[in-house]
Amino acid sequence: MLTLCLWTCAATAQNPPMTGNPYASRGNSKSPDGKYEWIVRATNPIRYELVNLPAGKEIISVNAYYPEANSSNIDYARAYGIFWNKEGTVVALDELNRRRAGHLYFFILRNGKMHEIKLENIFPVPSYADESRIVVDPGWVSGTEIRVRQALKTKAGEFVSKYFTIDFADPDHVKVQLAW
Repeated sequence: MLTLCLWTCAATAQNPPMTGNPYASRGNSKSPDGKYEWIVRATNPIRYELVNLPAGKEIISVNAYYPEANSSNIDYARAYGIFWNKEGTVVALDELNRRRAGHLYFFILRNGKMHEIKLENIFPVPSYADESRIVVDPGWVSGTEIRVRQALKTKAGEFVSKYFTIDFADPDHVKVQLAW
């Protein structure tokens, strides 16, 4: 029974919203001040773009995990989650994943420019993992801390989920802590 429960937790690592629609977006694509918005470009390649709305200019873009423009990949891309901190200085872009695929990106907004913080630089994959995925779950717990879940499949074939907080109080020295 415990194994079934753990498998269910790991298999649901896609973290879809509780709307009944697994392709519904999560979070809020607009920044708290309404100046910036993330949009999905369903062209080839499919990509996420952050747009400065008053200027009408793209600030940064990243390709979707599944970049080929077809209906399935476009549905998955549009199921992304955008999680801004309340000051609008840090944003997480969380792709809806398929079997622990997809990416979680963090960006810091400084002087109108976005700087990506590579997840692998602050959150290395454990050596015992065969597959790993970090998802936002449930989101910001304070102005500087976001809670995430690591869903992984071990090399022994077990599915494991652990929760962490990532603290962006000092964006140059991001801290990760196990959450209980």
